[in-house]
Amino acid sequence: MPTVMVSHVVLDVPTLFAVTLFITVIGGLLLLFAFLQNRNTPALALWGIGYLVGAAGAALLSGQAAAIPNVWAVGAANALLCTAYGFMWCGARSFEGRRVSLIGLAIGPALWIVAFQFDSFAQSLQECISLVAAISASYALLAARELWYARDRDLISRWPTLVLVIGHGGFLLARIPYAQDLAASVSSGHAHGAVATVMAFEALLVAFCLPFLRVAMSKERAELEQRLAAETDPLTGVPNRRAFFDRGNPLLEHFIAERQPAALLLFDLDRFKDINDTAGHQAGDQVLRAFCDLVGTSVRPGDLFGRLGGEEFAYLMANVSVTQALQTAERLRLQFAALQFADLAITPTVSVGVAMASEAGRNLSALLALADRALYRAKADGRNRVAPAPFIRLEAKGGEAVRRQVDRPPSVATPVAG
Repeated sequence: MPTVMVSHVVLDVPTLFAVTLFITVIGGLLLLFAFLQNRNTPALALWGIGYLVGAAGAALLSGQAAAIPNVWAVGAANALLCTAYGFMWCGARSFEGRRVSLIGLAIGPALWIVAFQFDSFAQSLQECISLVAAISASYALLAARELWYARDRDLISRWPTLVLVIGHGGFLLARIPYAQDLAASVSSGHAHGAVATVMAFEALLVAFCLPFLRVAMSKERAELEQRLAAETDPLTGVPNRRAFFDRGNPLLEHFIAERQPAALLLFDLDRFKDINDTAGHQAGDQVLRAFCDLVGTSVRPGDLFGRLGGEEFAYLMANVSVTQALQTAERLRLQFAALQFADLAITPTVSVGVAMASEAGRNLSALLALADRALYRAKADGRNRVAPAPFIRLEAKGGEAVRRQVDRPPSVATPVAG
């Protein structure tokens, strides 16, 4: 009967440590190179510096600086490791557009340096590991908090980054109850127990994955900002014509599929050319921005408001009846007419055409055409007024349903002209 020989494999801690160190350096250089390509994201530089500072601390711990007495090498190395995690937290704050706190960055290393002045603490490898783990975990969890309270939550790469950072913070905290095993592993150069082995591989995984995820987040945000810039009117900050149609068509299809009443309000500022000619384009721009700010206060979740071009705007409203849509249009018309503009001889007003999504307006282009007809009528009737689109009503005639077009929806009062 053949004999099976089973060999005992011992994890070589110095080798794994050296591999982790090498990957950390490469990760730091990758982040710095990404920053040179995208200088609008200083978080990349902070993360890159953090990785390189951490690599310097790890190099000291691995005994590469033999000329330095061991006790001071340990002290300096752990101070650098605490500083590295501080940079990671500062990078997360910078990425989310928050102020980088130099005081917060210095607290962790300062706490370590103060504790290391006590001989009883400095001579206890277990206590040193516990304190560094607590400081590093605090910075890691603070960085996770910054990622959680994000200014833009549409970045897909944010979520695996957040999971990895939270998990790493948990592993750092787990070093505290297992500090004795980790101290034995460091002293002997071999992993003592499964916990030390798992933690060593977890550190390697984080050193490898996090730089790529952070570069991915930066790249994804840059692409998102470019897309938003291409879809946003630079003067008013509302969606432009392209974005209005790209978002409005599926939105309208959803309303119709769900049998939700929807309305399109088409606005056109009255005598806007005269405002530009008499008061200048800066005054005209001020009027456009004021109008968008006014309508923006009425836009609800699920609605869509955008600038179609020039002084023409469109507002797609969900879950509104004909009466509610006309009342909203009339309210906005009155509020806009009541706005005060300095140095304007002409009082800005707006005309509104209102159309309801129906069989005659099942897509955005058709609905816009109906609203445009109503807007033309509002302009022809003297401007500064609201006009509804023709309304299709079913009537029984001879036992059959007959469609008849009426000028105005039933039970809706004629909007009052200003």
